[in-house]
Amino acid sequence: MKSLVALSLALLVSAPLANTAEAKERPFQKMGAKAKFIHGDNLVRDVLPERGGSIDARLQSPRQKAAGLSAVMVTPNGDQYAASMHPEDVAVFEKALRDLELLGRNASTPGNAPMLPALGGGDVRFAPKVVIGTDDRVQITNTVASPYWHIGRIGIGCTGTLITPKHVLTAGHCVSNGAGTWYSSLNFTVAQNGSYQPWGTTSWARAVTTSAWHNSADTNYDYALIVLSSAPHGGNSGWGVYSGGTHTITGYPGEKPFGTMWTHSGTPWTSGSYRLCYTIDTSGGNSGSGISSDGGVYVRGIHTTGSSSQNCGTRLTSTVYNTLQSWISTYP
Repeated sequence: MKSLVALSLALLVSAPLANTAEAKERPFQKMGAKAKFIHGDNLVRDVLPERGGSIDARLQSPRQKAAGLSAVMVTPNGDQYAASMHPEDVAVFEKALRDLELLGRNASTPGNAPMLPALGGGDVRFAPKVVIGTDDRVQITNTVASPYWHIGRIGIGCTGTLITPKHVLTAGHCVSNGAGTWYSSLNFTVAQNGSYQPWGTTSWARAVTTSAWHNSADTNYDYALIVLSSAPHGGNSGWGVYSGGTHTITGYPGEKPFGTMWTHSGTPWTSGSYRLCYTIDTSGGNSGSGISSDGGVYVRGIHTTGSSSQNCGTRLTSTVYNTLQSWISTYP
């Protein structure tokens, strides 16, 4: 689909979020079938198992890459939309991204602070686990301080990060089961600290993930955006392409007291073309947490899987960054 390629590249070349609303094209088309939902809170209890052996992009077929660059979107009433990348367009898309990288285009978007919080309330409880060696996580007791005020808990039992005032970045497996069925409990409570909900809970309006995750559970493309019905507090985290160094994972581990935020830092390494791995401690509710640099200020990846020896997540490459910008522009 040449128009989707053109739109994506235009977004990458333009200023990160300032001009995305000006994009006129809408590559998503409504599907005939209504969505199937799995209903209920706290259903994503464990991180997915990390099996290792992440793939090199050069070993993927154009059809596999096209599925990773294609997307599906759902609304709470079950309407579904799809945007498909044709396999023959993949090479054009990738070459354009390489050319931009050679020109020194560093895909990155700064964050901005929220408005002051108001006291909220509410409490629910759930369970479950993956920590490597001793548990070195530290609880965040002041969740309304930077950079924690952009991180929140998703009703399904995951963590997400506001990367615009209304868009929550999370794992694909936090919105879809990877077999064509969606989760319905996607409301977002930013900066939750136990029963304290400083900006309350915001309902979701849309969820978008890759076709490769939604239909085939391909962990190379396990990422998603939740579009909220309104901006919880007007602020958002910075985010951009991964470039190495110490990173922090902060979120809502399931085996800790409900709704409490915990953090741990370490140095990730790249695994294949699409993944980051690390020995940073995480557990069930951390699915969807940002893998963040600069003391947690810039999201560079999304935590998705875990094992006794390493945890891993989706790496924010130029392709992923550009894809997310395209989704944000389409559903502002």
